Amino acid sequence: MVKAIFFDIDGTLVSHKTKRVPESAKAAVRQLREKGMKVFTCSGRHVAEFRNLPLEGLEFDGYILLNGQMYLDENKKYLGGRGFTREATQSLVAMFQAKKEPLVLVNDQGHYINFVSEKVRVALKEVSTPIPKIKEYEGEELFQATAFYTKEEEHRLLEVLHPDLKLARWSDKGVDIISAYGGKAAGMKFFMEKLRISKEETMAFGDAHNDLDMISYAGIGVVMGNGCDELKKIGDYLTDSVEEDGVVKALRYFRLLS
Repeated sequence: MVKAIFFDIDGTLVSHKTKRVPESAKAAVRQLREKGMKVFTCSGRHVAEFRNLPLEGLEFDGYILLNGQMYLDENKKYLGGRGFTREATQSLVAMFQAKKEPLVLVNDQGHYINFVSEKVRVALKEVSTPIPKIKEYEGEELFQATAFYTKEEEHRLLEVLHPDLKLARWSDKGVDIISAYGGKAAGMKFFMEKLRISKEETMAFGDAHNDLDMISYAGIGVVMGNGCDELKKIGDYLTDSVEEDGVVKALRYFRLLS
């Protein structure tokens, strides 16, 4: 019996083609909660970015943000997080200050960038994200970073990446840098332990590379029709795209909604 469902946002609940959440998905989230199931977001985004997303009318029982690096309750109150080690932070700050490539740093308040290039503008436009402000690092704790390397260029980033860090790709043009000990599955486990819910009682929906660990860990991993090929290989069920009401169709297939 499914007791908790974890939803990625971009490309899963939010379509960046239509710039909205399908009404069928909004209704599905409401109905799941009315039936007593716990519903969580599991996103690479910071909560500060939510104001720029078309999430009106959607309420959740908790938020897993920054690819499993930060956890908030239903009122978006901070519950816990997984910041970078000192050594990992130092390595990222050195890259940030060298300004050889654009790099976004993310703290508990939001995110900022060292400089803006055309590839930053193109990558962020694809996911309906405003360009971060340019700012210097001031010594605060970091939870995530974002780099703008394609999959083919990724090896250059991996060559200099600290061993306490790993990558979580969200598009062909951008990749998040997170703790090697984190990930969306780690965020799932945080709430599962609080609620005493087993892996077999969970379902997750995703579409991108940064959903790989979440989809493989969940009791039922649902991949959107617009998902990447790697995710489609490991999912338990392939539904339609976000624009084709893939969320509600999968929930009906598993008889979680009538």
